[in-house]
Amino acid sequence: MRITSAESTLLFAGTPGKPLQIMRVTLAAGEAPAVAPILVRVEGPGISTPRAFRREGLEAGATAVAEVAVEVAAPHAPGSVLPVMVIAESAGTTGATRTELTAMLTVAEPGWTIWMVSHFHYDPVWWNTQGQFTQSRLLLPGEDGQLPEVRTAFELVKLHLDAARSDPDYKFVLAEIDYLKPYFDTHPQDRADLRALMAEGRIELVGGNYNEPNTNLTCAESTIRNAVYGIGHQRDVLGGDPHSAWMLDAFGFDPGYPGLMAAAGLTSSAWARGPYHQWGPWRTVGDNTRMQFPSEFEWLSPDGHGLLTSYMPNHYGAGWGIHQAADLAGAQAEVLIQLTTLAPVAATRNVLLPVGADHVIPARWATAVHRDFAARYVWPRCVTALPREFFAAVREEAAQRGIWLTPQTRDMNPVYTGKDVSYVDTKQAQRAAEVATLDGERLATVAWLAGADYPAASLDKAWRQLVFGAHHDAITGTESDQVYLDLLGGWREAFERGDGARRDAIAYLAGLADTVPPAGNPSRPVVVFSTVSWPRAGLATITLSYAEPGTPWLALSGETGADVPFLAEGVRRHPDGSLAEATITFRADHVPAAGYRTYWATPAPGPGEEGWVTGPANPVIENETFRVEADPARGGALTRILDRRAGTELLRGPGNELVLQEEYDYHPRWGEGQWLLSPKGPGTGSAGSPATVRAERCAIGSRLVASFSLGGLRVSQETILWSGADRVEFRTHVDGSIGQDRLLRVRFPADVPGGLPVYQCATAVVGRPFGTADADVAQHAFTLDNP
Repeated sequence: MRITSAESTLLFAGTPGKPLQIMRVTLAAGEAPAVAPILVRVEGPGISTPRAFRREGLEAGATAVAEVAVEVAAPHAPGSVLPVMVIAESAGTTGATRTELTAMLTVAEPGWTIWMVSHFHYDPVWWNTQGQFTQSRLLLPGEDGQLPEVRTAFELVKLHLDAARSDPDYKFVLAEIDYLKPYFDTHPQDRADLRALMAEGRIELVGGNYNEPNTNLTCAESTIRNAVYGIGHQRDVLGGDPHSAWMLDAFGFDPGYPGLMAAAGLTSSAWARGPYHQWGPWRTVGDNTRMQFPSEFEWLSPDGHGLLTSYMPNHYGAGWGIHQAADLAGAQAEVLIQLTTLAPVAATRNVLLPVGADHVIPARWATAVHRDFAARYVWPRCVTALPREFFAAVREEAAQRGIWLTPQTRDMNPVYTGKDVSYVDTKQAQRAAEVATLDGERLATVAWLAGADYPAASLDKAWRQLVFGAHHDAITGTESDQVYLDLLGGWREAFERGDGARRDAIAYLAGLADTVPPAGNPSRPVVVFSTVSWPRAGLATITLSYAEPGTPWLALSGETGADVPFLAEGVRRHPDGSLAEATITFRADHVPAAGYRTYWATPAPGPGEEGWVTGPANPVIENETFRVEADPARGGALTRILDRRAGTELLRGPGNELVLQEEYDYHPRWGEGQWLLSPKGPGTGSAGSPATVRAERCAIGSRLVASFSLGGLRVSQETILWSGADRVEFRTHVDGSIGQDRLLRVRFPADVPGGLPVYQCATAVVGRPFGTADADVAQHAFTLDNP
């Protein structure tokens, strides 16, 4: 007999008050069997074996593992590495035998608990449609006759429910309304069991949101409605008690997200994307200790409110290796590997181990591991659990041991930078529909107070479409083509419903407004509404039609009777030359908060000034605030923006320059496509070729128009200064297609010494490091370059 190996473990036997660390010793018999009992112990400085491990013999040629429980004396602290002697003795009929092996023991820390939370991450839209992901996808057995681990949502809910019904130790979470509502609606036979298991503490409804939204691409009200619909359904329909924002896969967050969720009644959150890139420190650099703060922290909003948060350094699929293990011993080994990597960055002696992955069945070894640890070891505890149990344990230990759960307000956004540009119209559609629905809601409320009907059902449907579209695989543009086309219909419906409510309310309120023109003046009232909560000025646009001939031109006046200048475009005339239609844009000043101002359009002598007219020969424009110059020889790029108020130059290079870059079809390191920006290098800038530039003016401002070609694209750029406005407005029109795997970007080097690029989310403005637009991601995998 001989000892082939001896290794220290994180396991403890004994009692909670007197834990004994386990060393695993591998014994191997020779050609003859070891018939007599074998006693194994470990000795060394500060190391003793209160009770030797006993094995009743060993067959010839066989191996066996002995778990020897040793006592470590003070002052050897966790992390200490101590030399030990491993001794195996057997007293047979032919005499006593003894074998020894010198080894090292790394002192472990008792008191740890691994909280295994069984889950399945569900995407209602991604590479497949909601119908396919939820119910109708046909799954066939593989070559081995087994169905795949990935199933539809309806199958998954049933399989996890069945696991809980048949195994009293099984616990799991359910999350998104995208599958919970249709399942609850179509499976009445499971409602009682679902509620009973929640009452028993074996199912927790998590998320507290309609889905897992990408809140750094939506407005604050969309985030709030996501919580309203999510918590409302989980609590008031299903009977749950959601407390944790289970945002596993969201590609970053609005900085105000934790504060909004705290206001909604949630107390915790858990997620895997950011702040350590999209895959976390373990998969990125192979070392979780590179993290700058513990995995549990107080995530704070700019308003000072927030959530106790557990960041998942090993991702939300960290515990799925338990299922993939060949046997119980392999599953236990996988659990200990996860503990080894997660414990060094945990805030307390509690580790959250998510046991699941995308659309997966219950993990087969989870409850067996739970029972095996309970039967054999005192530490670490390895238990099937719910998030609320984990967070309660973290709070309790932090309070008992005086552990400071550090407040973190840092930017959690710079992951998957491609999400901001892939299918860019998903972002534009969401924003347009959000604005229309918010406007419609506000104005319809005022109209309702004045006696109109309130379109509650229509606006409710609009918000449901918007929270669905806010999903992290929808608005981000990372979905398949079929899903993209399906989603467009939802955004279109949301916009039409919101815009319809807005138009109807405006028409109703305008009918109540005092729009009587000055005496004897045949004027048409033009009522400008504002939906914001502060007095404002801005440009207003309206199309006026004149069905009957006879109006040569028009004039616009305000409430005081003073003329209001305007830009007239899209002018159509009757056969006699009189005005048939014109779209006018004018500056509306001093519009009250959530109020209106009335203007009057009056017939005037013709022909009137239409559109933009050619200005000075030099490509220079200015208003009260800015002076702007362009260079035709450099593609019409801006060479100067002067703030006339302070005499400050705002550019340090050609501004508003377009850059066309070639892209890798997939990221060279991560193998992901539309999720990431993957430029191959500097690209071609429009400043390298000449352009035609002209200066133009109208009654309310001036503009520069640059026209050029770039990589087969026909481009027209407008730089506009409106009279009385303290901003420069840019419009770029591109005709043609950039094809596949190319980026069209804008370079704008602002001269702001010591400044950072700022990115405006719904509730905060974030300063981020400068990215390098010229970078090749094959050489620099992380450009920190957000579009």
